[in-house]
Amino acid sequence: MAETIRTCRREDVRAVAGMFARVFQGRKRLRGNGLASYFEEVIFGRAAAGSDPRSRVFLDAKGDVRGFIGIWPRRLLMQGRTIEAAIAGSLMVDRPEEHPTAGARLLRAFLAGPQELSFSETANDISQRMWEKAGGERLAASSLDWLRVLRPAGFAIAAAGKVFRPASLLRPAASGFDHLIEARGRNPMAAPVETTGFRDAEATSAELAEIIPALSGSYVLHPDWQSPDLSFLLAHAETKERYGELHRRVVYARGRGPVGCYLYYARRGEVARVLQVLALPEAVGVTLDNLFRHAASLGCVGVRGRADAALLDALIARRCVLFHGAAMVMHARDKALLNEVRGSRALLTGLAGESWTRLIGGEFA
Repeated sequence: MAETIRTCRREDVRAVAGMFARVFQGRKRLRGNGLASYFEEVIFGRAAAGSDPRSRVFLDAKGDVRGFIGIWPRRLLMQGRTIEAAIAGSLMVDRPEEHPTAGARLLRAFLAGPQELSFSETANDISQRMWEKAGGERLAASSLDWLRVLRPAGFAIAAAGKVFRPASLLRPAASGFDHLIEARGRNPMAAPVETTGFRDAEATSAELAEIIPALSGSYVLHPDWQSPDLSFLLAHAETKERYGELHRRVVYARGRGPVGCYLYYARRGEVARVLQVLALPEAVGVTLDNLFRHAASLGCVGVRGRADAALLDALIARRCVLFHGAAMVMHARDKALLNEVRGSRALLTGLAGESWTRLIGGEFA
């Protein structure tokens, strides 16, 4: 039997989940059925509504599943025009040294689908090169992560603990130092003070499902939040055990209603992870300020998120560090469309991309 690419089938799910556990989680085997059940849900459930495009698998000469690319249709809107797009995620190959072309073949199979626009917000260096060889390109502004330190000593210990676990024993001392410099007004990274005329409140997913589409209107290119529906994406984003508890907040301006919102995961003593920041253009700064204050109130030592062009100026003004994270890559057979998208204010990350899935930040028993 020759090596081949075909549509993923339900009988492939356990093999795909086992490969994900080995490639992305560093595990030798699956732990229970949680991961396999989740893959079945995101591959064959509402996330992949429609008959095509569908996720693909790579089969070796024995017929065993040795590669996978997740494919999720997404409808985008550009100034009233509908663009049928598809997102690629979880591109992986088991034993790539034995199958050196499998990743590129999976990507080409995806790009050959019926969608007008293909993109991914989680491409690593190897995947990025494959996209570029296939005629795609990286969007620079959307390939940046940002970091805002809130408590310098606590952040240093949290970072050290990621590579040397015993360093976490110093957290009490770091916390004491940070509280001391804050009490004396000497923390240069302290959260901004509250802005008069605005309030920040916890929101339900149902409330966010009403607010996010209105805030997305300031982007030239943004998702049609009905395909798939936003409430479905928010439900999937609810649990990411590696990042902590999800907080959903809305910023209101006096006499105007909602002007911004943010969703992020927080755990005391750790760096908070942002899923989405959305705001009207004039309220980006105040929305970020509220995010930083709320994270600080929960004991977070820093906040990390994904940049886009709408956030960059406000992030820089707030002493955020910008660095390359995963790449946002994009491909279109119609180069005029690619040029149009490249030059637009685009919302393509977080809930608009693939970061809503539990495959990013989730733990599975």
